Amino acid sequence: MDKTPCLVCIKTAFEEEEKRYEGSFEQTEDRIRVSWMQPEEQQGEGDTRFLLSYRVTEKLLRLSRKGSAEMDLTFLEGETTEGTLKTTHGDFDISIQTCSILFFPEAGDEEAEIDGQKYCVKNAMLEYDLCFPNQDPMRNTMFFKVHLAK
Repeated sequence: MDKTPCLVCIKTAFEEEEKRYEGSFEQTEDRIRVSWMQPEEQQGEGDTRFLLSYRVTEKLLRLSRKGSAEMDLTFLEGETTEGTLKTTHGDFDISIQTCSILFFPEAGDEEAEIDGQKYCVKNAMLEYDLCFPNQDPMRNTMFFKVHLAK
């Protein structure tokens, strides 16, 4: 798989503004991978590495995070999966009920221009409920835009 530099834009239901990061995009017939680095939430803690991996035929999405907090979550539409969030405050087991996955190429491509550079934009959307023990499910929707230079 060849890595193509890209811009990764992310917006969640918990954030008002879209955030943009430099990353890389890889695609084969059966797998799509997007990776990016973003600064840790606490100053001076370095960067966090994210990897979004989608198996096209299985419609299986994995999201992993490596940094001060680590996680490896699996999303499968209509299914409940288990994951662990590891932090400096301890490990937290979570259940994830995946409502909807709309991933490239099903989500369709767009065109955009940023700072005079033209991009092909690949879209993805993930909607799920996070289920922590003894709490009501917490709904989140994540929107991903991967900008590939033209």
